[in-house]
Amino acid sequence: MRKTPRALVAVLALGIALGCQTVADPFPPQSAVNVTITDTSVASQRFPLPQPQIAVWEIDELSISNLTDFSGTFDFLRASPCTYQLNALAPVALSSVCRMSGLSLKPVPSSTGIVRISISSLELRAAARPDLNLGADPDGDGIPNQTDNCPIIFNPGQENTNAASEVGQVGDACSDLDTSDPPARTIPDQDQDGVKDTADNCLWYPNGPLVGDETVPSDQNRDGIGDACERIAPVILPGGRLTVECPVTFTPKPSQVSIFRLDFGRPGVLTCDAAFTGCSLDTSALKLELVGSSKTFDCEVR
Repeated sequence: MRKTPRALVAVLALGIALGCQTVADPFPPQSAVNVTITDTSVASQRFPLPQPQIAVWEIDELSISNLTDFSGTFDFLRASPCTYQLNALAPVALSSVCRMSGLSLKPVPSSTGIVRISISSLELRAAARPDLNLGADPDGDGIPNQTDNCPIIFNPGQENTNAASEVGQVGDACSDLDTSDPPARTIPDQDQDGVKDTADNCLWYPNGPLVGDETVPSDQNRDGIGDACERIAPVILPGGRLTVECPVTFTPKPSQVSIFRLDFGRPGVLTCDAAFTGCSLDTSALKLELVGSSKTFDCEVR
């Protein structure tokens, strides 16, 4: 075998080294900023009123201005207005419903800006329900909800013959025998309307039995709340519209999105009447939150 002279090897290595160049990173780390709206108080109809199941906003503007290293105003909504429904049965993020785009930023030690949010309507929806607070006794059987295995069916004896086979304890008085799937078993039916709880969109309000090919009781707007028990509570907005501006300070970090959230479920923001026919808004309780941190920012009504 012939050996390559060492001098030639050195010359080749030098040529390769001179032919290589260091190029700029084609994918430099970027940061981003975005805005969202939510109501963290939405919950199933097993929770007491006035806790809503659905919140619906008509959103006209989500923007940021006076932003460090960015000139002008950036609108996160690509098309407005946008109707956004947050449903406890199938919670979907605002960005998945409305056409939105985040703003890419260079990572810097600190950035400031003014977030502007404008909505033209807000309504809450919920199924009619009894007083489900733990100490209440809507069926008058002397057993408070906290321990009553049939909260709206009178059963002072609390009989439950199949307790050993149940994950959730449901009394015999609000269970039905299901013979369609042998072996026969009992299934919960809290309002005894012939519709099992898992399919009942009015859990506490009789709206059965099912008719024909129905798999759930009538729900014309298909929002998961039955027509027989749906309650809609419009929120009174100041001057018919709510527009807030919230000065923010944050640190755009590489490969991360800084998300600012306006949460209508914060304590004191919304107050609804006992019949759930209308709700008032306390704008002084509104805060803009930086998701993933404990930072909140005051907002001014415009």
